[in-house]
Amino acid sequence: MSSRIWGGRLLKAALVACLPITTSIAMAAVESNDPIAIAQHDWAGSEFSALLLSRLLQTAGYNTKIITIDASSVNTALENGDITFQPEAWTTSHPEIEKLLTEKKVTEVGESGLVGMDRYWYPLYVKEKCPGLPSYKALNACAALFATPETGSKGRLLVYPEDWGGNDEKRVENLGLNFEVVHAGSEAALLAEVKAAVQRHQPILTWLYEPHWAPVAFKGEYVKLPPYTKECIESGSYACEKPKGPILKLAYNGANAKWPGAYKIFKAMTLNNHEYGQALEEISLDGKTSDSVVTEWMDHNKDRWSAWLK
Repeated sequence: MSSRIWGGRLLKAALVACLPITTSIAMAAVESNDPIAIAQHDWAGSEFSALLLSRLLQTAGYNTKIITIDASSVNTALENGDITFQPEAWTTSHPEIEKLLTEKKVTEVGESGLVGMDRYWYPLYVKEKCPGLPSYKALNACAALFATPETGSKGRLLVYPEDWGGNDEKRVENLGLNFEVVHAGSEAALLAEVKAAVQRHQPILTWLYEPHWAPVAFKGEYVKLPPYTKECIESGSYACEKPKGPILKLAYNGANAKWPGAYKIFKAMTLNNHEYGQALEEISLDGKTSDSVVTEWMDHNKDRWSAWLK
């Protein structure tokens, strides 16, 4: 394992052990033995998708390494070639991706098969004390219900780490909500707070997303904000819902020329929300390692992924 400072942030490069070749693709088909750098972020689903892609490429004979990098830095790393493949580009949280694609600074490889959605969420029992929900207009009258010592008279809106994006401070301000945005240190920390609140039957207003196990495991509802429009986002107001849309696969612009076979495999690889959510549940709730979950997925889907390598 090696590490280096890049762009003021620490990137941890983890070389993943190669697997034996199990398909008809021979080592001779590999265009370059230089390592293919795959982006991995700090959420369980990204661990799964990055490791799955790495395993597939290694099975085809490619040298890979998984780079742990935050979501706000990965696009510049793609431009520079420090990251070769990005399996999960959440355009719903990062509208700047559209500009990068328009300016052809990175390559869109296609849709991952996953459809992303980010929303504000609360447990169902909260409606007993804030009956105007799910309309966002009910929140100010109930702000004290969600207040904590750190937010004072304001309600607390617990959201994901800052580097995940989202522009929630602007959204809350421009919707006129008497709430303070508080960023969790990690996905695990946020989910632990949600779990604890639900177990104690305490009010909580937080940011959950799909595909994910949490909105299924915990009974609740999403707050209804003004409908999403492109103008709402492009104007910098953000006083609307976040867009719902496909999670993209991105690549360094030179990836196809250097590793056309690997690029073809990456393009063919797709997942769906159900299996992705199941993988997250096994990692986050059942305590399985990402490695074991990927191994099980490959064992159960051999015909499917073998076709991607042809």
